[in-house]
Amino acid sequence: MRRGRAFEYFFNFIAERLNIMFHFKSQCLALGAILFPSAVVFAQQSADSQLLSEVQVSAPKYPQKLNQTGKVISLISRAQLDQMAGKSLAEVLQSQVGISVNGARSAPGSNQEIYVRGANTGHVLLLIDGFPVNDPSHISQVMDWNLLDISSLERIEVLKGGQSTLYGSDAMAGVINLVTQKSSSKQVQGHVQIQAGSIGELNTTAQVRGSIAKNQWNVQVRDFVSQGYSAAKDTVGNYEKDGFRQQQVHVGWSRPIGEKSWLDVYYQWNANRSNLDAGPYADEKDYTAKANSSSLRLQYQYKGLNTSWYLRAFHEIIHREFTNDSSFIAANAWTNFSFSTYQGKSQGLEWYGKWSLGKEFVLLAGTEYRYQNTLQSDYSISAFGRYDSPSLAPEKANQSIWATYATIQKNWNMGGIEVGTRWNKSSNFGDFITFNINPYVFLSKEWKLFANGYTGFKVPSLYQLYSPYGNSDLKPELGSTLEFGLSFRDAVWSARVVGFQNKVKDGIVFQSKNVDPYGQYVNVSKQSTQGIEVEGAIHLGQFNSTINYTFLDGTMTNKFGGKDSTYSSLIRRPAHTVVLNLGLRLSSKWQVSMLHHWQAKRTDFVYDEALFSVVSKELKPYVWAELQSSYQLNKHIYVNLLIKNVYNQAFVESYGYATQPLNAVLALKYRW
Repeated sequence: MRRGRAFEYFFNFIAERLNIMFHFKSQCLALGAILFPSAVVFAQQSADSQLLSEVQVSAPKYPQKLNQTGKVISLISRAQLDQMAGKSLAEVLQSQVGISVNGARSAPGSNQEIYVRGANTGHVLLLIDGFPVNDPSHISQVMDWNLLDISSLERIEVLKGGQSTLYGSDAMAGVINLVTQKSSSKQVQGHVQIQAGSIGELNTTAQVRGSIAKNQWNVQVRDFVSQGYSAAKDTVGNYEKDGFRQQQVHVGWSRPIGEKSWLDVYYQWNANRSNLDAGPYADEKDYTAKANSSSLRLQYQYKGLNTSWYLRAFHEIIHREFTNDSSFIAANAWTNFSFSTYQGKSQGLEWYGKWSLGKEFVLLAGTEYRYQNTLQSDYSISAFGRYDSPSLAPEKANQSIWATYATIQKNWNMGGIEVGTRWNKSSNFGDFITFNINPYVFLSKEWKLFANGYTGFKVPSLYQLYSPYGNSDLKPELGSTLEFGLSFRDAVWSARVVGFQNKVKDGIVFQSKNVDPYGQYVNVSKQSTQGIEVEGAIHLGQFNSTINYTFLDGTMTNKFGGKDSTYSSLIRRPAHTVVLNLGLRLSSKWQVSMLHHWQAKRTDFVYDEALFSVVSKELKPYVWAELQSSYQLNKHIYVNLLIKNVYNQAFVESYGYATQPLNAVLALKYRW
C-alpha cells in the first residue's frame, strides 16, 4: 500500500510540474493493478542469462547500462534474432509491446506503416548504428522498411517516448536503433544462410568478417526472391501472384587511429522490385515498383579517461519509381499508362562528446547539421492525352536544420535523473526548443520506479510542403509525452508496466477540396493518445515464457468549416493487443517455441468510388500463431523451422488486401 501511494504521489508531482493533464490516470492505475500480477506470472523471456545491470545500449548516443536510466528501452538480441529466421524486420517489431506494424503480414513488398504507441507513422525515427535514416521523398519522410532486413544485425534497440532532445525531428514517439554486426576477431569468420519458404520464397545470405593487421572488416551480401501471392484480396480466383525481389550489399571497415581513437566506415546498398495491384480487391498485372538506396556513414571516435567524443557524417540517396504499363488496364483505372519517380537525398554532420564530471555526473553535449532535398516527377496518359504533374526540383524542395543539445545525468545508489534540452534552427520554420526529464528511483534491489517527460517535434516533409498538394504555410508538429512506470527484475522473473500519454499540436492532415488539386495538407488536428504497456518474463530452467499487453485510446480533433470534429485516431491500430510466447529448451542443441498474437478489431478508411467519399470499414480481430523449432547439428550447422499462421486464419491488415496464409520457412545456416 505504501508503494502504491508513493507511486501515485510521484506521478502527480511530475504531472503538475509539466502541466500535462493525464485524465486517464485512474484507468491506468486500475488496469495496472489488475494486469501487473499477471505480467509477473507469465513474464517476458530474457535474451540470455545476463542481469539487467550488465546489459548496455547505445541508443542514448553512447554505451549505457540499462539500470542507469529511467527511459523505456527494449532489446532484441542476436540470439533472439537467430530464432526469428524467416521473419522480416516488420514481423520482428510487430510482436513488441506498444508497436503495431500494418502490412507486416501482407504480401512481400507491401506498404508497411509502423506505429509506436498509437502515434502516426512518421513519428518514429529509424536509426542504423545511431545514424538517422529516412526518405525525404516520402509523404511522411519515413524509410521504406522493405529495404531492411535482420540478417546483418547484432541487436535491435527500441527507445520509446519523445526523443527529440537527442535525435531532433521525427522522434516524437520514439526511435528504433538497428545495431549492425562488427568484426571483433583476428580470425576470419562468417556464415552462409539459405532460407526456403512454402509460398515461393528463397533467401540467401553470406557474410565474412575478420581482421588484417589493425584493420577490421565486414562484408555481407543478400538476395531474396519471393513468387508471392496477390497483394489484393482475390475474389475471383485468377489474380496474378505479386512477386518481390530484394538485393543488398553491406561493407564495413574500421581501425584504431593511435591509442585512443577509432575510425569506422560503413557502406550499404539496397534494392528491391515488387509487383503492385490496383487497389482493394482490384488486380493489376503490370504495375511495378522499384526502389534502391545507397548510404555512406563515417564515425571518428576518441576515448580518454573521463572524456570521449564522436564526429559523425552521413550521405544517403534513395530512388523510387512506379510504372503502370498499358498491356493490362484495370477495370477501375483512370489512366492507360503512368510513370512516377521520386528521389531523396539526406546529408548530416554531427559532433558530440561525453564528459564524466565526478560524483556520478555525466554531461553529454553536441551540435549537428542536417540537410535534405528531393526530386520528383510523374506523368500519365489517358483518353484525354498526356498529363504531367508539377515537378519538384532540389533547388526549391529542400530544407535544413542546425541544432545544439545537452543533457546531464546524475546517478545515486538509490536512483538517478537526466535532464536535457535542444535548440533547433530550421531553414523553413525558425527557432524552437525541446526538453526532457527522466527521473528514476530504486525501491529495492529488484524494483525500479520511473517517470519521464518529453517534448518533441516533426518538421513537415518536403512532399507536404512543395508537392501539388503541398502547403508552404505549414507549421511543425509539436508533441509532448508523459509516462510513468514500475519495473521488476531478479534472476528468474522480470516485468514492467508503463502508463503514457502523447499529445500533438498542429498535426498535419490531408484535407479534401472540391477544386483542383482536390486536396491540401493543413495544420488542423489536435491528437491525444494514451495507454498502458505491460510486459514480463520468466526464465525457469529450460522453460521460458513471454507475454505483453498493449492498451491504446486515442482521439484527433480537426477543424473544418469553423467546426470541430473529434474522432478516434487509431486508424488500422488496435485498442488491445496481447502477445504470448512459450519457449522450451529440449536439450542443449534443440529448442522450440510457440507464439500467439491477438489483435482486437481495427478501423480502416477507404475511398468508395460509388459514393465519391471516404468510408470506414471495420477489420475483425484475429489471432496470429507461429511455431518455431531450431536445432544445432554441430558447432557449424544450425537449422531453424518457422511455421506461420498456424491456424490458417483469413485475417485482414488493410481493407481489400491479402495476408499470409499458412506457410513454413526452413533456414539452414553454416558458420565458421
